[in-house]
Amino acid sequence: MAKTDNFQTRQPASPTATSSTASMGTSQRESPLLILKVGTSSLMLSDETGFRVNLANLARLVDTIGSLRRDGYQVVLVSSGAVGMGCIKLNLTKRPTSIRTKQAVAAAGQSHLIRIYEDLFGALNLQVAQLLLNQSDFLDQEHWSSIKSTINECLALGVVPIINENDSTNTAEMRFGDNDNLASLTAVQLEADGLFLCTDVDYLYTANPRSDPNAKALRVVDEPWALQVDTSAEGSGMGTGGMATKILAARTASTAGVPCGLINGQHPERIESFLKFGLGGHSKAEEAKLPLPEGTFFRPMPQDGTVGDNRRWILSLPTCAELSVDDLCARELAGKKSLSSHGIYKVEGKFEKNDCVKLMHNGSEIGRGLVNFDSEDLQKIKGKSSNSLKKVLGLDTAPLEACDEGNVVMTVAPQAFEEASPAN
Repeated sequence: MAKTDNFQTRQPASPTATSSTASMGTSQRESPLLILKVGTSSLMLSDETGFRVNLANLARLVDTIGSLRRDGYQVVLVSSGAVGMGCIKLNLTKRPTSIRTKQAVAAAGQSHLIRIYEDLFGALNLQVAQLLLNQSDFLDQEHWSSIKSTINECLALGVVPIINENDSTNTAEMRFGDNDNLASLTAVQLEADGLFLCTDVDYLYTANPRSDPNAKALRVVDEPWALQVDTSAEGSGMGTGGMATKILAARTASTAGVPCGLINGQHPERIESFLKFGLGGHSKAEEAKLPLPEGTFFRPMPQDGTVGDNRRWILSLPTCAELSVDDLCARELAGKKSLSSHGIYKVEGKFEKNDCVKLMHNGSEIGRGLVNFDSEDLQKIKGKSSNSLKKVLGLDTAPLEACDEGNVVMTVAPQAFEEASPAN
């Protein structure tokens, strides 16, 4: 797998530089970084006799990562499989359904999983490091930054970091939900140059190809944030994710300017076709001369300049409520202005000051933000001008905005609001 000239290695940008294809933030690394997520269905096989390791596929995965490393790419692997490996280790023929049993089986299986990776990567003279995370690790910005530094140090030491959700101790409230989400948040956190999600089909389809003969493959998705497809297809039953979670993960990565590829986990070597395509670093005219990737490519959202770690961290936070805004407010947010209370017409959910909320427009999410007021106060000041906030709340001092500009992240392209009507 030769490193291709078509791949656009990101260079550190000056504070005043702008680019339509730049990722949020500025990467200081010398080599491009790829995040690869592999699920249980790519690592294991199952039938009526129970579970077994898909050793051939695991070997292809490790060999692909080895080739990428030899060609100058850095790779972080986000790997599921702890519960599945625990089933093998403990001779269980079915996945446990009890949360406590799942946690125990995951504890037994995680060591088995990392041992297999150690052996396979060791055969290529590569060393690995294990990081087990849960959502609480991302809630505090200082802790979030510490994790980022640890992973970057592993990469600097030539180690392949292998990340998994800590299924042995996680509670329902502290779960990422699935490793697709964890992989996308890791890509955003590390300012990755590409995210690849392994699945059990060749492409994303307009409908379930197993039941709809008219389903069409989507090779390139220009606007992941506006994608509408039927994701009702049943998965393998071995993992926790599905196509819907992969689309959400691709949207998250795209929001941060990270291109994403969906590939069949039985053919991890297909990553090379995305690298040849350039991961969105070419013009449309140049792309027209190139073969399409062997999978589905989600374009990154165009970024106007660079954005720092604060907005990346905000994207990783769970949301607890929704604020609905009018057309004028939506255009102001797209123009990098703060969220003013006068543009908010609906507040849904309970939250405290500095919590992360979804910003909604016409029923769809358009951004995320950290609020300067709790839900009770925001209910009182919605639709009110900034100058009247102190009087309405009966305070001597109060923030002038519901969300400061620096604490707002748009999750759709600003161009979507250029034609919006100022009417609510």
